[in-house]
Amino acid sequence: MRCDLSRTEREIMQVLWDNGGQMSPRDILEIFNGRGREWKRQTLNTLLLRMEEKEVIVKRRSSVQVRCSEFEYRHLQSEELVREFFNGSLNQFVAAFTGNSNISREDAMELDRLIDSLKRKGDRG
Repeated sequence: MRCDLSRTEREIMQVLWDNGGQMSPRDILEIFNGRGREWKRQTLNTLLLRMEEKEVIVKRRSSVQVRCSEFEYRHLQSEELVREFFNGSLNQFVAAFTGNSNISREDAMELDRLIDSLKRKGDRG
């Protein structure tokens, strides 16, 4: 599965996730045309073909179905970002994200809880 979706492809994924993960191409077209896109059927078919090639959807004649949940997609996207831009270093990512500035006490406590939880999972695995 590839995470390099265009903004429009991500919008289509969001519509699918918001509607239970499966819809007809006709319903997708109606939603986007209702948003002022004025797409032709071929425009949507081209986008869906690209998304199918990226393995994020399965397209059949009468339905389009997501191949991953929104959470799974965000997880893969985050992993790819850290790997590509920060050599896989979570420390470098956090430093860049915060700009090496102070974070709030609440955020620090929440991160500590998250780290402790991940450590416990690691000890079990």
